[in-house]
Formats: sequence, C-alpha cells, structure tokens
Amino acid sequence: MTRSEPDVRAEQEALFSTGAEHYARHRPGLPAVLFEALPAGYGRPLTAIEEARLVIDAALDAVSGIAYGVAHNDPELAERGRRTLARLRAERRAPLSPTGDAT
Repeated sequence: MTRSEPDVRAEQEALFSTGAEHYARHRPGLPAVLFEALPAGYGRPLTAIEEARLVIDAALDAVSGIAYGVAHNDPELAERGRRTLARLRAERRAPLSPTGDAT
C-alpha cells in the first residue's frame, strides 16, 4: 500500500493492475498469488463507486505514463499507458447514476 487513507482502494488497484500487466509480460515466473493479494486483503469486492473510480484512476495513470514516457524517451512506459487505455476502451462499463448506482 502506498498510503493509508480513506477511499484509496481504487487508486491502489488501478496502479496494481497496470503493474501486474507489466510484470506478467516481463517476469512471467512471478507467482500469481502476488497479484491476488491486494484485492483479497480488503475482504470484499469493489463497490460500484470504487469500480468507477478504478476506471478513472487507471485512465489517469495511463495518460500520465504516456506523457512521461514520450517526454523522457521511455517507450515501454508510453506503450504500457496505451495498452491500459485500449483495455479500458474494450471493457467499457455502464455509467453510474448520480447516486452511484449502475444505470
């Protein structure tokens, strides 16, 4: 965990999911249990609001990675951001209502 504060779970999972993709590509021998530890540690599934926040945080992390990768000649980081955005587009979720319920 990078921080211990309220409402940080979705941010943690967004960063973890993009990192998990990276390690799956470059360190295939890494045990899958490592990537199951974060979600299991919370003891419950994501709420609808946390799911929405996960998408937002993953998109922000991806765009940040693309910008940084391009500016600092790090094509691997930029490509990771592009793959994350492509995955998010492919997974398009139903939008939430103002109360946080799936529409």
